[in-house]
Amino acid sequence: MRIDRGRGWRHTMQMINGHDQECYETLRMHQETFLLLCGRLKNDYGLQETRECGLEEAVAMFLETVAHDEVQRTIATHYQRNQETVNRKFHEVLDALVRMSQDIIKPEANELRQVNPILSSDRRYYPFFSGCIGALDGTHVAVRVGSDNKEKYWNLRKQHPTMNVLAICNFKMEFIYTYVGTPGRAHDSKILTYCAENDEYFPTPPEGKYFLVDSGYPNRKGYLSPYRKTRYHPHQWRGGAPTNENEMFNKRHSSLRSVIERTFGVWKGKFAIIRNPARYDLQTHCKIVVATMALHNFIRKSTKNDEDFEEYEHMEQELLELSDSDDDDDETQSDYVPTGDAYMAGIRNNIAEHIWRVRR
Repeated sequence: MRIDRGRGWRHTMQMINGHDQECYETLRMHQETFLLLCGRLKNDYGLQETRECGLEEAVAMFLETVAHDEVQRTIATHYQRNQETVNRKFHEVLDALVRMSQDIIKPEANELRQVNPILSSDRRYYPFFSGCIGALDGTHVAVRVGSDNKEKYWNLRKQHPTMNVLAICNFKMEFIYTYVGTPGRAHDSKILTYCAENDEYFPTPPEGKYFLVDSGYPNRKGYLSPYRKTRYHPHQWRGGAPTNENEMFNKRHSSLRSVIERTFGVWKGKFAIIRNPARYDLQTHCKIVVATMALHNFIRKSTKNDEDFEEYEHMEQELLELSDSDDDDDETQSDYVPTGDAYMAGIRNNIAEHIWRVRR
């Protein structure tokens, strides 16, 4: 069969120069953002085009693969490239994005010390949570492992092997930290403790600042969790409004902490390869997780109006709760060790009293 070597390039040019919505639906970003991404990967992260395949085409093939979880055989047919070329270009773009992640998945200068304008402009949360700098949680991503590692990565709730990905986000729904590859059996709180104590890139909260966490984590300095054995999740408020300061605190905490669930929702919504069973080995899939998080941040920073972000920004919290149920915050978790501290208990009590006192 004769292969038209220019079909893939023409397809890419059609997405760049044709209808913007086609580009968005295929690559999960608008044309302008796609061109900015190609330039950034070329100029800053060493991605090069070759005689056989243009840089824009290579990036488009990668994005179509991760956005729709396409097999490389389908991409090869679609772009009229042999599978060896598709596979090689996939890994070249993947490695460039991993390099970019080191610059884009981190807090901006002074971000952890300042009050976020999104927070300070919302009377539901400010000045009560003025020390809050973001939220963190774990989420599970399916992995493909050999039989010797299957038990270690086995997720009892999902009934298949997963990795537990720790992520921290800010109130702009951008990832500012991630730790990938931990076996799915590991508990969220243990992963956080390990990262906080051993990872030099971990964004330790400055004095007086904290991240919001759910009840699967202890309430300790730098990490503010809700009151346990108290109504918290949206569906639990169907029985009526808060009746005391602890419930009022939990309702506001849950609403503010939902930013991490919204962030996960956008990320998984854009990239089907994260939602579906893994096709790649564990090492490659870890890179894919990081690369798609970098893409998520790049889109957020480069695009004023992105439909996926706008959808999750305005999604009702109760619907959001159903979209990603990976939390380890069950009250009955047998491996939970409540090693909180008096400092954060005092912070929590002060916030709860303040909210209750000025309630309307």
